[in-house]
Amino acid sequence: MMRVLKSREMLVLGLLVAMILAVATVNKAVLYPITLINIVNSSIFLVLLAIGQMFVVLTRGIDVSVGAIAGIAAVIFGFALNDGVPLPLAMLAAMLTGLVAGAVNGAGVVFVGIPPIIMTLSTLGIYRGLMRVLTGGSWIEEVPQSIKALAVTRVASVPLMVWAVAALILVTAFLLWRIKASRFFYAVGDNREGAYLLGLNVNATEFAAYALSGLFAGMAAIVFVGQIGFVPMQTGQGQELKAIAAVVLGGVSLMGGTGSIWSAVIGALFLTAVDSMMIFLHVPGSWNNAVAGAVLLAVVVSDYLIRRAVRNRQLARRAAEVLGAEAEPATGREVAS
Repeated sequence: MMRVLKSREMLVLGLLVAMILAVATVNKAVLYPITLINIVNSSIFLVLLAIGQMFVVLTRGIDVSVGAIAGIAAVIFGFALNDGVPLPLAMLAAMLTGLVAGAVNGAGVVFVGIPPIIMTLSTLGIYRGLMRVLTGGSWIEEVPQSIKALAVTRVASVPLMVWAVAALILVTAFLLWRIKASRFFYAVGDNREGAYLLGLNVNATEFAAYALSGLFAGMAAIVFVGQIGFVPMQTGQGQELKAIAAVVLGGVSLMGGTGSIWSAVIGALFLTAVDSMMIFLHVPGSWNNAVAGAVLLAVVVSDYLIRRAVRNRQLARRAAEVLGAEAEPATGREVAS
């Protein structure tokens, strides 16, 4: 219990609540249930990108192409819908597009040996270029009402898409908890050579991480198109950096092996809430990225300083115990003499 309370997730969650309450002193509208629901609804696109990014970062990798993957998946999704493909099949096409795009990243990193940052930067440009080639540089507009209706439908005042993403998060969290192979992501990120010596399939684990990142980006594309009702050329642009920031803010270590799905979810919620709070405080939108970056830096530095202080205190205590244990035999010899 104490470990949970001391976790980065609880720290960020506490800061999120404190931020909302602080803004409420200026504008009480932020505490209206519909406002909080809309903030969560706005966050689910980034939440899905961050969950996918989490798998990669856990293995000590990085994927800067998730925004572009969401973009190309959104294009395929829009084309499928406009060609009369049934909604479930169009959604499947978007997810498969993301899965294949992520698998390409995984193949380059794992089987060719290209550094993750180089591979995913390259595919970012490729996928962005494919978007422009496929669409001729134009937006995909007038998508069928079926996906729009899905986005605006509410159950108990909460958008259906929020319920769907919440269910997906719970299922994913349960699988990560119950499936033994899910621990491989942590083992590979913590010590790649050690995981290999233990007999774990390191290559398959890293490949799966990038494929899952692409799959969740494909799901994010479905949410994005449903929420805005068309596919702009800017779909997903810049969101890869927000996804990385979200997982780091939530507590996933860039050194691998540390973090959870809740790290990604809470980090994404926090960054989305920061943007929303700027609106309630009537701060120009141009300040959003600067404020979010400053908050991210403050949280990470504070967390690092706290952890370092705790670690130093533990080391000092252990050193005192060792010195005390060494002093006892010496005292015993003096008495005997």
